[in-house]
Amino acid sequence: MLSQKTFAEIDLKALAHNLGIVRKKTGSRNMIAVVKANAYGHGSVEIAKHLISLGVPLLGVAFTGEAIRLREAGINVPILVFFDKDNIDECFRYNLTPVIFDLHAAKKFSAAARKLKRTISIHIKVDTGMGRIGLTLDKAYSEILKITALPNLAPEGLMSHFSDADLQDKEFANHQLSAFVSLRKDLSRKKITFKYAHIANSAAVLSMPGAHMNMVRPGIMLYGYGISKADNLRPVLSLKSSILMIKKVPAGTPISYARTFVTKRKSIIATIPAGYADGYDRKLSNSGEVLVKGKRAPIAGRVCMDTIMVDVTDIPGVREGTEVVLIGEQGKENITAADIAAKTGTIPYEVLTSIGHRVKRVFY
Repeated sequence: MLSQKTFAEIDLKALAHNLGIVRKKTGSRNMIAVVKANAYGHGSVEIAKHLISLGVPLLGVAFTGEAIRLREAGINVPILVFFDKDNIDECFRYNLTPVIFDLHAAKKFSAAARKLKRTISIHIKVDTGMGRIGLTLDKAYSEILKITALPNLAPEGLMSHFSDADLQDKEFANHQLSAFVSLRKDLSRKKITFKYAHIANSAAVLSMPGAHMNMVRPGIMLYGYGISKADNLRPVLSLKSSILMIKKVPAGTPISYARTFVTKRKSIIATIPAGYADGYDRKLSNSGEVLVKGKRAPIAGRVCMDTIMVDVTDIPGVREGTEVVLIGEQGKENITAADIAAKTGTIPYEVLTSIGHRVKRVFY
């Protein structure tokens, strides 16, 4: 059963605004909107449908199961599957576009396509320096020649991925881009060309116009997080709850596990029904803040699995049922996923994708 007190508000107008920033940066270039990991925690089906309604022509996911969920929800645009080369039958059954990153997988897809008397579109991934997946540069040229010669494959795209396009120092990113451009030129001399060439993730969309090629792959920027505030992106997700219980306690009262917080004065402690099972990081124990009546209230004690306690002594008018904002705006105050990431030593991606399934997503 989904929690009814803790929920995530998804602002579709902010999503449209961020998509507009992508288009402003990239012009008429094609786009793969990345909706993997449940659209970075925002709800993949609803986000995908809204992006499609705004004219996005292609979607990208990590694994076949994510793509199947979109198909079963009635989404029919092309879906690129980044990291799954084994679910071959499902790729044909659900009309998915696999990313091919080794010759052996290409041969398996070719054989399956011949058996079914079908042709399947593929994108070929080259590792230009990320060190994750892809044809290595020393073998990419020769193996792409072999892959593109296989029957029943339609090599539609050539792609790679930046490892640090978000850094101010673009030396390595430019090295990756140069290697990708050089490979394309070498292949074109053999008359091997691709409808799409793409390497630009969100950071490159924002800061490397020379990497936009004829297709870009925005991900985190669609959800409101970029390189700096100057990017003018709007966070799409707010995480909200309400006070479950209020208690007035004397000085010297321990709060939560291991008594890491003990009141130094008469205090008013509010219990909020959200915890690390909902994605509210345990590292925020005694250091995080939430918004109550437009003011910041500190976390008191350790974050529990299902609850947190906050000190609302200095905030008048607080009662059971009062709204609490864990991520988002209230009054003149604002807490972003980037703020939480800074406190917990991570990145906004992890903060957003950690928000649990029992947290209901509400779209408006």
